[in-house]
Amino acid sequence: MSLKYQPINARIQAVIDVLKKEHPGSAIETLSYDFESYDLILEHDRAVYIVGIKLTRATMQTVFKLVLYGKTVAQRYASQKVYLKLYAPSMAADAKAAFEKAGGSFQKLASTRRGASDPVKVTSPGSWKVACYFLKNEATVNQASVSTGVSYPWTRSVVKKLVELGALMESDRKVALGDIDALFKAVAWERPINSLKGLGFQSAFEDEPEALKELYANIEGIVPKSACTLFTAADLYLEGTASGGCIQLYADENAARVVKSLMGEGKGVSFQIYNPDRDLDADTYEIGDIRVVSIEQAILDLAGLGSAGADAAKVLVQKYRSTS
Repeated sequence: MSLKYQPINARIQAVIDVLKKEHPGSAIETLSYDFESYDLILEHDRAVYIVGIKLTRATMQTVFKLVLYGKTVAQRYASQKVYLKLYAPSMAADAKAAFEKAGGSFQKLASTRRGASDPVKVTSPGSWKVACYFLKNEATVNQASVSTGVSYPWTRSVVKKLVELGALMESDRKVALGDIDALFKAVAWERPINSLKGLGFQSAFEDEPEALKELYANIEGIVPKSACTLFTAADLYLEGTASGGCIQLYADENAARVVKSLMGEGKGVSFQIYNPDRDLDADTYEIGDIRVVSIEQAILDLAGLGSAGADAAKVLVQKYRSTS
């Protein structure tokens, strides 16, 4: 992604500003920027810092990337000491241990507090309830607030934000869907689903229905926290069965390891597991004994893929509109 066309997130910029203040006269070079993750080289005096700034939970993938950058940069700055530093709101235990073993230092990134100057986060659970309400309905802000259980002031703020983006239209106190592409663009910017990517592997099972049947036959006793999402969820909602060669699901770190152990490794169906950033128990359903995220969550996740998931998200929206 070209930084020329992509503004830096305000929280990321705040960390960069602090680094510049702590290291006056330093030279900063951008390594990568992917929505909510920013990596840079900071050169100050005889020291070189590889700094990662991540607005979501740091995982082993985050560590692997920074360590790789460190090894590459160390070759360029052979005569200078290279330090690794990571800013994130939280960090997986195994990732933190591996990062510290590699000589890195972790600093917790404070969460933002909602205030008058803070932008509305369209993808937060409450905001997304409001957005999904208007995917189905043309109604007043008060009707949306009552139906979703979201407070009127916050519902009003979400509507105002989505109207500004062009995602909703407001006329004569009634609000309706405007440009769904504008809504999906906001989702992909705020909550890129790939930032939640965790464990991935190729299983020993030949097809998705077989793998899912085996997985969820054991779900209550062995893998208590997981649910299908993205294209797997879309297949289940639209066709009642999964296809495509890859099973995508949410599972916490412990459950992900159990899934891999249970499914085995081979040349069969691929698994891509995502780290949940919402409560899996609160909004999960079953389709043919297969656990799946809500259709609203599946739409959110597909939109978070950007253009790669937009078409599937729109098809799922049509299904969503047809349900009572």
